[in-house]
Amino acid sequence: MSLGAPRLSQSAFIADLSGRERSFLRVLATVVAGGLGGVIVGLTCGIAALLAFAAATGALSGGVGGLPQHVTALVGANGASVQSALVLLTLATATNAPWAATFIAMAALIGGRRPLGYVTVAPRIRWGLLGTGLAMSFAIIGPLVAAGQLLDPHATPAPVLSLSKDWPTRLGYAAACVALLIPAAAAEEVVFRGWLLRESAALSRNPIFLMAVNGVLFSAVHGEFAPDAFLTRALMGAGFVYMTLRLGGIEFSTGAHAANNILIVLFIQPLSLKPAATGGLTADAMFQDAFLFASYVIMAEIVARWPPLRRLTGADAAEIVPIERTAQTLS
Repeated sequence: MSLGAPRLSQSAFIADLSGRERSFLRVLATVVAGGLGGVIVGLTCGIAALLAFAAATGALSGGVGGLPQHVTALVGANGASVQSALVLLTLATATNAPWAATFIAMAALIGGRRPLGYVTVAPRIRWGLLGTGLAMSFAIIGPLVAAGQLLDPHATPAPVLSLSKDWPTRLGYAAACVALLIPAAAAEEVVFRGWLLRESAALSRNPIFLMAVNGVLFSAVHGEFAPDAFLTRALMGAGFVYMTLRLGGIEFSTGAHAANNILIVLFIQPLSLKPAATGGLTADAMFQDAFLFASYVIMAEIVARWPPLRRLTGADAAEIVPIERTAQTLS
């Protein structure tokens, strides 16, 4: 097993960059056309999904005649009930996923590349790698979330338990969260770790630069600028960049990203239109951030360095980042 450091600057994911990625006009055209087109498509899909959800739940409760009032009530409850929490998740996914798909389609058209190239360098999407990222994140990050809930005397009850008192509804809520948050995570990953990472690599292939730029922009787009929340998302984004460069695609980072969001809405707080209360940039918060980033790096390294897991996840279908030649080798 090789113990050296990976040369992320030689990642296969950014190996085929050309003058197209260095064209400011092409990037600007992508941002304008992809952004505006994505907004139109995303809003249309989001509104349609919201109305469909409201109509279905309204019909179950006695009719759809008061649809506008029902929509207002669902959104206004701000995640305080199962229906409200699920409608906000549905709205987010139904808006962001079509937006991202439209943006990437425009980027591929303007850049003359295949859309799949923003997802992976493998011949096809490696679903096993996505599932492994999901499972490993649950196994490693999950206990940290549980410990935080159990040890914090001010922690609110886990949403999966507090939003409903019967187990069929709780299980339905959990299943819906998983089903909705995986495509939502994929939408963010393909834009930030797919498109933006490649564009940034056209300026510099230095992995520290790529992780810093991507992490800061990823955090800024979420609009929460409290120091602790901003740092957490920035380090998450940096960790997802590491995974993408190391494994040649966004499949693993999508699974890890989805797992993080699923753990939050199941055990910490449901999706809300209001920013979460923050406790400040404390030593405990910084330790958790460091643990999170280190966990992401270690998970990627386990997959990349352990041949049986590489084969099982499909990671072998893409070129893994080379290890420094000076690395010591154990047999």
